Amino acid sequence: MTIIRGGFINSLLVIIYIVNIEEVLLEAARIVTPSPEEKARVINTANEVIKLLVNGLLRRGYRDFNVTIQGSIAKDTWLPGDRDIDIFIILPRDYINKIKDGSIINDLISIAIESNINWSIRYAQHPYIQLLINDFEIDVVPCIRINPGEKPLTAADRTPLHTEFVNSRLGQRTTDVRLLKAFFKSVGIYGAEIRVQGFSGYVSELLIIYYGSFLNTIKAISNWPTRHVFIDMTGTYNERDAIRRFKSPVIIIDPVDPNRNAAASISRDALATAIAASREFLRNPRIDFFMRVHKAVKPTWVLPTVVMRMPYPGNTSPDIVWGEIRKFMSSLNKNLRKLDFEIIRSMAWSDDKSMILIMISLSELELPPYELHEGPPVNSNAAEGFISKYINDPSIIGPFIRGSRWFVVRRRRFYDVVDAIKHLSSTVSLKHLRDSLNNAQYIKIRSIGDLNNFEQNERAAIEEFLWSRPWWLV
Repeated sequence: MTIIRGGFINSLLVIIYIVNIEEVLLEAARIVTPSPEEKARVINTANEVIKLLVNGLLRRGYRDFNVTIQGSIAKDTWLPGDRDIDIFIILPRDYINKIKDGSIINDLISIAIESNINWSIRYAQHPYIQLLINDFEIDVVPCIRINPGEKPLTAADRTPLHTEFVNSRLGQRTTDVRLLKAFFKSVGIYGAEIRVQGFSGYVSELLIIYYGSFLNTIKAISNWPTRHVFIDMTGTYNERDAIRRFKSPVIIIDPVDPNRNAAASISRDALATAIAASREFLRNPRIDFFMRVHKAVKPTWVLPTVVMRMPYPGNTSPDIVWGEIRKFMSSLNKNLRKLDFEIIRSMAWSDDKSMILIMISLSELELPPYELHEGPPVNSNAAEGFISKYINDPSIIGPFIRGSRWFVVRRRRFYDVVDAIKHLSSTVSLKHLRDSLNNAQYIKIRSIGDLNNFEQNERAAIEEFLWSRPWWLV
């Protein structure tokens, strides 16, 4: 008779798990690493633009400046298929006025025009230009040269220092960064922009530097607390002081500027998603966590949902648009609840070009036309005013006593959610979304068949919202 001890079986399972996760990471490394041909194309394009900018600025009298590749291209941590190239024009401090008054932007536009390059103006803390060359979007950003520890004059001034720090500390772990970026991207939390409120490329690089590898980082994230995460490679703060100062779910002190939280963009939802997805990957490692496209699961039934479809405002930065979208949705959720609509979930989606969808699932789309309105206790000083307000109103039932309080039954101001949203939309102060809201279409979803009212890309976003379950849960 053969006896197989439990310890042997457990050891065998551990070996199988290790082999499996190593195989997944080897395959993932191949997927997330750009080919030599793609690398050469990116670098050659960037160098051509640098040469063009240097010559153009020299002809316009600029001096003591550097034009350099920055961002993930400079750190060799970019993902295949990325078409964003960051080029910074690093200027002496006495050029700050040229940045503030926009004259350098005019010079850059002039250079693009004389070179027959398509361009557009983009906005962050100050304007910059985006060049469109073939299928590349090249951001050309002016900034001021500063030293480590020196206060930046613009937010962009830190970027060259970030590049220097990462390149000095990352070493041969660029693949680990790519794995982490692809992982975050696959679960929808990659990017510091307001739309995502997730993990930036720089934060991804800092996490690999701090924890040492992709797998170590995922293991650490899986054990992160949901309340606060604190990392300080500078030794500047203790955790309590940092939490009090930065008031953010994730605090990662910027190594090049200890007065800044590099992870300030990360929302609590993104933190929770990172923890949950890391646990799922460690439980069931698979290559899907590094893929950009995942098989969509279609809902078999739907919650009552209203969709606002509105045009995307032109010539406006996505961060500005998404800031207003979040302001609008916060106001809408709060005030719909005040009108007795029970909101189950809400979400916004946009292609950032032509269209915005606001999706709100509720317990019901229409309320009863009448509501029971609670008044003050019968012995309250406010009782007389309550009675006086309603006693001669023929549309009111009551006032009447129930228990120890006065009540009335009155007609609701809004009982259709669309009418309520239209009214509430008109009360929110929004500069860039106002015309979009005024031209919004409203579509109610009560069944799967109602999804046929949407174009394919709209339908995919709405189905994902209605299904609600993260693709990575199995």
